[in-house]
Amino acid sequence: MTENVELVNKYGEPLRYDRNFQGPRQRDRSCTDVPCLIIFVLFLGGWAFIAHYAIQNGDLNKLMVPTDMYNQKCGIDSSVLNKKYLFFFNLDQCIDPLVPITGCNTPQICVESCPSQTFVWDSMKNTMSLQELRARLICKTDADKAAIGSKADIERAIQENRCARYYIKSQPFLNRCMFEFSDQICELLPSVLLRARRDSTVRLPGNSSQVEELEMQAMALTMQSEALARVAPQTGSSKQEPVDERVGQCRRQQLNGAVIREKMMQTDTRLAKMVGNLVAHFYNGTHDAQRLGEEIVEDLVNSMSVVLMALFCTLLASLIYIALMRWIAAPILWFSIIGVLVGLLVAIYYSFKQYSFWSNTATVPLHDLNLHKQWQNLLQNPKMWLYLSIAACIVFVVIFLLVIVLRKRIRIAIALIKEGSKAVSTVISTVFFPIFSWVLFICTIGFAIGVGLYLGSIGTFSFRMVRRLTDTGEVTNEQCVCEGPAVNYTVGAACDPEIFKQYCHINLRRESCAQTTCSFLEIDNPTLIRWAMGYNVFGYLWLTFFISAFSDMVLAATFARWYWTFKKRDVPYFTLTRAFCQTACYHLGTLAFGSLILAICRMIRLVLEYIDAKLKKYDNAVTRAILCCMRCFFWLLESFLRFLNKNAYIMCAMHGKNFCTSAKDAFNLLMRNFLRVVTLDKVTDFLFFLSKLLLTAGAGVSTYYFLANNPSVIQLNHKAVPTTVVVIAAFLISSVFFGVYSMAVDTLFLCFLEDCERNDGTPEKPYFMSKQLMKILGKKNKLPQRQRRGK
Repeated sequence: MTENVELVNKYGEPLRYDRNFQGPRQRDRSCTDVPCLIIFVLFLGGWAFIAHYAIQNGDLNKLMVPTDMYNQKCGIDSSVLNKKYLFFFNLDQCIDPLVPITGCNTPQICVESCPSQTFVWDSMKNTMSLQELRARLICKTDADKAAIGSKADIERAIQENRCARYYIKSQPFLNRCMFEFSDQICELLPSVLLRARRDSTVRLPGNSSQVEELEMQAMALTMQSEALARVAPQTGSSKQEPVDERVGQCRRQQLNGAVIREKMMQTDTRLAKMVGNLVAHFYNGTHDAQRLGEEIVEDLVNSMSVVLMALFCTLLASLIYIALMRWIAAPILWFSIIGVLVGLLVAIYYSFKQYSFWSNTATVPLHDLNLHKQWQNLLQNPKMWLYLSIAACIVFVVIFLLVIVLRKRIRIAIALIKEGSKAVSTVISTVFFPIFSWVLFICTIGFAIGVGLYLGSIGTFSFRMVRRLTDTGEVTNEQCVCEGPAVNYTVGAACDPEIFKQYCHINLRRESCAQTTCSFLEIDNPTLIRWAMGYNVFGYLWLTFFISAFSDMVLAATFARWYWTFKKRDVPYFTLTRAFCQTACYHLGTLAFGSLILAICRMIRLVLEYIDAKLKKYDNAVTRAILCCMRCFFWLLESFLRFLNKNAYIMCAMHGKNFCTSAKDAFNLLMRNFLRVVTLDKVTDFLFFLSKLLLTAGAGVSTYYFLANNPSVIQLNHKAVPTTVVVIAAFLISSVFFGVYSMAVDTLFLCFLEDCERNDGTPEKPYFMSKQLMKILGKKNKLPQRQRRGK
């Protein structure tokens, strides 16, 4: 029954029969690990206090201060103290999911106020005076604007992208100037697009009616593509730049306004712009990247019903597949094993054949250094084929011997997988229970991020006197002289932006320093706030591990109740609800204890990562080696603790004992059956991976086949778009379902091991396992006919 005598002596005697043991049905349970639960509740109370303090004293506006293209904090740095708003030359370039990584690829400058009027250079240059144009012009620097003395200078500045070609009336949002979009502007867009600029003169917004003012704003929106082409002409790169979707629709399709409005209703233009900008980062060629983005979004919108139907079918298929695993698990596994062995034999034959061929063929190696030629040299090397054939032979022999030696244990693993299928099918509500955990996870993540942001905003701004870098990366050598209260200010030292602006200058005329600034460095958080940030991170880790542990124990109690019910038809209703209540009433302390251990281990790993990041600048080989060993050790430790905790929760769900006792009993029980544990783990991993792959591939192929063979149902530009969405979502759905299935198999495995040790098949101590498992082990229940249960 156990693996060998040595393991029995080392990990304790087998469990003895206990007539009072009833599995999770025991009514004499008591609360476990109460001190840990009290500590956990107090910890959560402290976390709530920190959150309250952070919200009361923090200011998220400190974190939301915009930064311009010169790395100046608007309204904070000395050179832009009176300019607290950020203006974008081309705001649509910022509608890109990669902006947090790559940044917004358009000039961004700090301004005193957001534009209150619309400006279109191409339409206004012939109708407005130089003074009016200069008043409306927005340039990168004050020097650029001051250097303008004629309309030719304006044209040159716009061509060189030193001044904005166009903008529309804007409003500040988080101190960033955002275009004002109204229903009237959207209605006017199609007519402006189709006008094709037949009128060379456009009346000024200030002198026109309200409708004409809106038309001017709509015209500014349509200027985007042309402005991009003029301001940033195409270079030698073949990468396609993003263009505006509205102009693209008009010029490509030449439709009337009604059709364009219908198109806008069909496609979320802002989402299309975001997708188009994303495609432009990776898409090379002559196609219009923005059009591709529009087509992708349009396909997603039009195929939404098909995608939802495909995901619903995937959900049903996953449930049916889990129910069918009791019949198909064995064929899938054995065919896979045979397939691997046959594949290895083919690899051995082919490798030996190639070795014989290249050994008898005189060749000269290719001397080119490119990767393709080197790969060809490797394929023509007879030694490589010899080593490959030897490696394939070794792998074949090892797998073949393992299959022979472990065939009985493989059969046990297959039988347990079948039992898991029965358990999940009986208590079908378990496959939807992870939704509860997801909601808690999302709330925890949101709470931790919010508290972290508020804590990060507590503190004072610190500034440093720095010199600006040129476009080539060189440091400017401006002679900025400070006097009075700022007499001790030096480059690299601390400074105050208001004092710097007042007392630092570059000449006798007391002109402000242009290339030297007092710039924002960081928010200087007090020491206690930094500790509070660490407390917040640890609280997030502890609570997330606690939620995961709660989910595991509820499922373990449910499946253990199913196993330890002698007649499966007597499994009570609301088994999952009873397991939930049992866990919440008695074992929260155990969950807090186990999750605390994992949280401490994970926190140590995060500290090691932080230390590694800080020590990288020293580039010490000894330090790197020590840190690498420590990171590896704690990663292995966390993996082991996860495995141990999971089985401890299962034992606690069955017996109602505290964490330490449950972990010890689970570890000893598993070590007494070590080979069975290894076999079951690898077999289930392999089967579940194949199952998820099969369901995902089936969903993707079915969706694509349906779309390809039913063009009358739905018209799409790219069938791969909804197919890709279905594949990703199907993999997530199947992963969730098989996560529950895996927990069922792990729980039933511990129950099976304990059943083998506790019982002997007599009427007083009958086995609870299935007839198939008893047949594999050569056992049977010696019960009277009227007491036997049907399997």
